[in-house]
Amino acid sequence: MAADDASLAAVLDAAAAAQGLRLDDAARARLAAYVALVRKWGRIANLTGDTTPAVFAREQVADCLAVVPYAGHGRLLDIGSGNGLPGIVLAIARPDLEVTLLEPRAKRARFLTQARIELELPNVTVVEARVEDHHPALPYDTLIARAVAALPALMAAARHLLHPGARLLAMKGQVAPSDLALPEVTPTAVESHRLVVPGYAARHLVVVHGAGLAPATPKGFVP
Repeated sequence: MAADDASLAAVLDAAAAAQGLRLDDAARARLAAYVALVRKWGRIANLTGDTTPAVFAREQVADCLAVVPYAGHGRLLDIGSGNGLPGIVLAIARPDLEVTLLEPRAKRARFLTQARIELELPNVTVVEARVEDHHPALPYDTLIARAVAALPALMAAARHLLHPGARLLAMKGQVAPSDLALPEVTPTAVESHRLVVPGYAARHLVVVHGAGLAPATPKGFVP
């Protein structure tokens, strides 16, 4: 095994172990292939800076492996998937999930489609659309977003997808007071979890439960 490959494998295994996960050979190989694919497409779709595979895995993939224990079951939507983080990582680590990668930018949507094909991920669907315009035939159990928008703005854009049985997971560095005091959600329906991610000083996951979401006010209604 080449030194770069060994270093990448060590980073992936350490990141998984930090979450109590164990990657089998197939998952590790797919994650390594995904890292290589992102770097290959980097200049075409402006996916990432020029880093080594191990650095990309340490800075990006490890962060996404940290939310695997929170991914739930059933159908998951990755909002603003970009280069496939965290959706592709979750799809590889959790092949039982049905993962939809939602991406409005054409170049990045093409990359995600190519990644789905090359990585042989039958549990992944790519949709090129803005979250505000996305109206799926079946509801999602989990919505997740990484580095997309401030949580109040994300809530406003994705509110139509957050039914009472669903959750919205927002991956963040530090948690702002506005992230936990959402006017349309009861306080007990919002949680903040500190994530342990090797190489990061602070990472958090804010969870919003759709059951605590107040009914939308009809347009034109004045209380």
